[in-house]
Order: sequence, then structure tokens, then C-alpha cells
Amino acid sequence: MCHAVLFTAPKGNGRLALAAMLAKTLLCENSVTEPCSICHSCQLFEAETHPDFHVIKPETEGKKISVDAVRTVNKYAWETSHLGGRCIILIQNADSMGEAAANAVLKTLEEPPLNCYFILFTASIDHMLTTVVSRCDKWHLKLPHESVVKCWVESELFESVPLQVIRINRGAPLAAKAFVERGSLALHEELITEFSAYVALKQNLFIVTKKLIKSGSDALQWLSFLLLDVMKLQLGTTEGIVHSDSMILVEQISYSVSFTLVMRQLTALNRLKNDLIKNSGLNHELMLSRWLSDFQ
Repeated sequence: MCHAVLFTAPKGNGRLALAAMLAKTLLCENSVTEPCSICHSCQLFEAETHPDFHVIKPETEGKKISVDAVRTVNKYAWETSHLGGRCIILIQNADSMGEAAANAVLKTLEEPPLNCYFILFTASIDHMLTTVVSRCDKWHLKLPHESVVKCWVESELFESVPLQVIRINRGAPLAAKAFVERGSLALHEELITEFSAYVALKQNLFIVTKKLIKSGSDALQWLSFLLLDVMKLQLGTTEGIVHSDSMILVEQISYSVSFTLVMRQLTALNRLKNDLIKNSGLNHELMLSRWLSDFQ
């Protein structure tokens, strides 16, 4: 196996579980194909106390991986392993490494220590240092067909799930399952129903704003999908529509506002999403209500 593996897969596709299974297998004392789960190394791994398994990830979502964190694990890479076997370094969301952090990793990847393996994963290599990518064995994890994902989620939850749940979560099985489990399905349906009524009737601005805040950070992405669906319908196509189970609402909005207004509001919404992520101190309620009022 190459000393560094880079998984490319969308969030919610099981990439962390796969990376962890690979790490556990490499550390296992009894097997080279799958972890035995009974040796001392496997037991330490399952207890999350393995001294030769090191994880780097952003401190909080949306933040960069610090160069100090990389330098710390680089030191572990050159030390003798505690159990006398391999040392594994897992870098989650590798695209969140800044230039300094990426260069620090690159130095170790260019001259890898004996028995030290790097496992990286990312949703896209577009924002990664090309020299880091070139030093890795690249594994691209494709998403299953949405019908397969839908069947799997339903079998896991023992309930029927709308197809749009799979599409909202970009076809990622674990993300779709978690979406239903945490109650986001009900929140999503409430929000798009209130939003479509607001756009059509220009009433209840305060209620829709509160619904947006209650639904959390994902709500703006839901509305982005919804407005894209409206634009597709206004252009005369239903191909690729996310809200396939809520076409009545998509049609209601498409009849109520012009294509030009929808496109302008979608652009403004995407800008608003970025602003709220970058600046946590902004008044969310005020900015959301301003955006909604532009539909009037």
C-alpha cells in the first residue's frame, strides 16, 4: 500500500467510517485484510485510545486546520511507534488545510518515515495543494444511485422516505439517514410550505423568518435548492429537480414571481449564506428578513 491515501467523497458518504476501518486494519496485529477486533491494538482502537493513531481535523466546522496541529503529528510520524507497529495519521477535511499546514504535511509526504501511513479525505481536491495530492494514492468514492440510497435509508429507518430527502443530501446515504433521524424532514417540510405561501401571498414575514432561524444553518441551502427548482420549472424542465415530492409548492412559487426575481434572490441568498458563515456576529434575523422582504 502507498504511504498516503486520499479519499475523495462527499460528506455523509461513509468516508470517515471507511478511513477508520482502513486505519484499524493497518494497525491490527493479526490481519492484513480486515481488523480482527480481538488483538490489543484493535481493542485500543475501538476504545479510541490507540497511541499510534493520530487525527487532525478543523477545530470547528468551516475553520482551517492549523499548521501547529500538523507539526505536532509530524513529530509523531518520526517517533518509534508505541506498540512497535505502524503509525497512522488521519487528516479529516484535508481541503481545509491552509498553505502553511499543507506545506508542513508535504515535507513528510515527500520523505515518508518507515511504517507511517497518512490517510486523508476531502469532498473535493480543488482546494488542496496539488503537490500534496500528487503524493497520495487517490481513491474516489462514487455515490450509489439515488434509488439504491433510498432503499437503504428506508431499510435502516423502517419507514418510507421521500426521494427529495436523498436529493437534498446530494445522494449521500449517511447524511440522508441523519437528516430524518434528527427531525430535519419535518422542519424542512414546514419551512418550504411557509416560504411558498409567503412568496405567493406576501404575508407572514415574521413567521417565515423565525422558521428559518429555527431550522438552523441548513435551511438556507434548502431554499437554494427550492429556488433552483423554481427556475428549472420556469424554463420548462423538471429534469434534476430536487423537490420532486413537493412539486405543488414549486409550481406555486413559479407562478407567483418572475424568473428574473428568482435568479436575483438566489444570487443574494448564496451571498447571504457565505456572509453568515464568515461573520458569526451578524444579526441573522435582520439579514434574513431583509432578504425575504425583497420578494415583495
